[in-house]
Amino acid sequence: MESIDRLLAELKAEYQASQKVREVLSQPPVEAQPLSQPAAVPSNQTLKTTDINLYAGVLDKDLAEIKAECEAQNKHQEVAAREPLKSLHKAENKAQEVTALAPQTPEKIVQSELDVQTRRQKVRQAQVWLKNLDKNSDERYWFDQFAFKYSSRIDAAIDYLQVVNEFD
Repeated sequence: MESIDRLLAELKAEYQASQKVREVLSQPPVEAQPLSQPAAVPSNQTLKTTDINLYAGVLDKDLAEIKAECEAQNKHQEVAAREPLKSLHKAENKAQEVTALAPQTPEKIVQSELDVQTRRQKVRQAQVWLKNLDKNSDERYWFDQFAFKYSSRIDAAIDYLQVVNEFD
């Protein structure tokens, strides 16, 4: 753990040094002006305080970025946890709407019930497939890009699994 902290501190120092160099390079060149009075040399304490203030701004910015990333990830996980429920409710609502629209023949009722059952089964299989998908795999990365345009990851998984014929 100490080695990680030490590496983090080294990376942070390198990053801050590169930021200072960028700031210096981005400033316009200063023309030399004749000195009318000798400039007062700041004390070591003044220099240390100035350096601390420079680092504090960068660290606050980095901390804010990290917090924003964590909050976005937590929000994404919460949404992902709700997706299975949304898909199930969609299937149930769709079945209720179909039955409420018009009186149907027994064959149509049986067919719509089979469709709802099939949809539920596909949702369950997609949930299992998503649960078993390795978070660090290339397939997971590809699927995340694929699912981006879908309303839910479950719907994307169902379409993907239908294409690769993994449904029974």
